[in-house]
Amino acid sequence: MHSNNFRKAAIMVLSLTTMLIGGYELYLRHLGYTISFDDSESIFADKKRKIYLPKDDATVFIGSSRVKYDVSTVTWRKLTGETPIQLANVGSSPIPVLKALSADPLFKGKLIIDVAEPLFFDLSGRSFERPKKCLDFSNDETPAQRFSFHINTLLESNFVFLDKDNFALSALLEYLPIPPRPGKMDFPKYPTEFSMMNFDRNNKMTDRYVDQDRKGVKMMQDIWMQLASMGAKAPPMPVHVIDSFIKDVKFQTDQIRARGGEIVFLRPPSSGPLWKGEQMGFPRDKFWEKILTVTGSKGMHFADHAELSKMNCTEFSHLRQSDTKIFTQKVVEVLSKEMGWKFKAGN
Repeated sequence: MHSNNFRKAAIMVLSLTTMLIGGYELYLRHLGYTISFDDSESIFADKKRKIYLPKDDATVFIGSSRVKYDVSTVTWRKLTGETPIQLANVGSSPIPVLKALSADPLFKGKLIIDVAEPLFFDLSGRSFERPKKCLDFSNDETPAQRFSFHINTLLESNFVFLDKDNFALSALLEYLPIPPRPGKMDFPKYPTEFSMMNFDRNNKMTDRYVDQDRKGVKMMQDIWMQLASMGAKAPPMPVHVIDSFIKDVKFQTDQIRARGGEIVFLRPPSSGPLWKGEQMGFPRDKFWEKILTVTGSKGMHFADHAELSKMNCTEFSHLRQSDTKIFTQKVVEVLSKEMGWKFKAGN
C-alpha cells in the first residue's frame, strides 16, 4: 500500500517538474532566446586541446572580449576552411595564454593576438585572473571532469534554460534591484542578449538587442565609460615599464616563431568616447606601433582600413552580430593578401 502511494507521488512530482521545466523552456524560446553555452573552464580546456592541429588547419585567437565577439567563427570557418580556436577571455589580458603557448614546445601554429590596450597593458594582475584559472583547469583536468563536460554539452546544446549565466535562478536573482553595499562598487548584470555564446566560445551581441534594448545598450555604455574613468585616474605608465613589458612579449613571440609559428597582432574596433579615450591614454606610437616594432611582428589595426574605421560599436566596445561578418571577412582578406597567411579555402 505504502509502495503504491510512493509510486503515485513520484509520478506526480516527475510530471509536475517536467511541466514546469518544459513550460520554462517553451517560454524562453517564445521570447526568441536561442541556445547559449556556459563559458566554463571546461569549454576553454576543450578548445585548448585543439592547438596542436596542423598549422594549415587552425588559427588560435587570444585576448579579451573584443576578439571573442568581433571575429565570427561561423564566417571564419566558411572563408578559411579551418578551425578557429578561441582562447580569449572576457575582461582579460592575452598575456597568460601567450606565455603558456610560448612555453609549450608542441605549439607551432597560427596565432592572432587581440590588443585592447587597457587590458593588454594591464600590469595590476586583475586581468590575468580569468585566463590563469582556465589554464590551471586545463592543465589539471581529470577524466571525470572531461566526461562531465561532454554530458553537459549534450544537454546545453538542446535546452535554452540551461544557460546558467542568464536563466538559472542565481542569474535571475542578479536582476533584482538591490542597491550596492556601502563602499563597494557593483556593476549591473550584463543584458542577456549581450552574452550569448556558441560552442566555439564565440560571443555575440544580437542585432535584436542592439536595435530594441536601448536601456540595455545604455547600461553597457555606462559600464565601459565607468571602467575607462577608473583607468584614467591611474598614474601614467613609465616608459621603462612599457619597454620592459614589450620585451617580455617579444621573448614569448620569438619562442613561438622559432618553432615555425606565425603571429599577427589585431586591434579590433571601438568607437565613440571610449575610442577617443583609448587614443589619449594609449597613443599609437607609444603602444601599438612599439609592439610591432620591438617584436618584429605584423599587425592589423582597424583604424587603418576605411570600411572598418567607420564601423559603429553601438555600446562603444563590440560589433553587432551583422558587422562581425564584415570584420571577419576583412581580417581574412588582409591576412591572406597582405601578410602571406595560407588558408585551406585558398583565400
